[in-house]
Amino acid sequence: MHLLYEKKNSNYWRDKTAVSKGNTMRLWRTFRGVLGEAPRPHSAEDFASFFRDKVDGVRASSSSTSTYDVPLKSHTDIGRMDACVSQ
Repeated sequence: MHLLYEKKNSNYWRDKTAVSKGNTMRLWRTFRGVLGEAPRPHSAEDFASFFRDKVDGVRASSSSTSTYDVPLKSHTDIGRMDACVSQ
C-alpha cells in the first residue's frame, strides 16, 4: 500500500512539473507544493520591510568605505544669462 501511495505521489508531482514547463511562476508554485510551503500573501509592510533591510545591509557593508569627494563643477551664473535672454 505504501509503495502505491509513493508511486501515485511521485507521478502526481512529475505531471504537475511537466505541465508547468515554460511557465516559471507556475513551476515555482509547484515546487512550493512539493516542499510543503504554504503561499503567504505579501503586504505593503512586507514590501517596505524588504527594502528597509536591503538598504540597511548595503549601508552596513559599505560603512567602512571612504566617501568619494566629488569636485565642484563650474557653472554659469544665472545673472549672466539675462543679457542673452533679454536681447
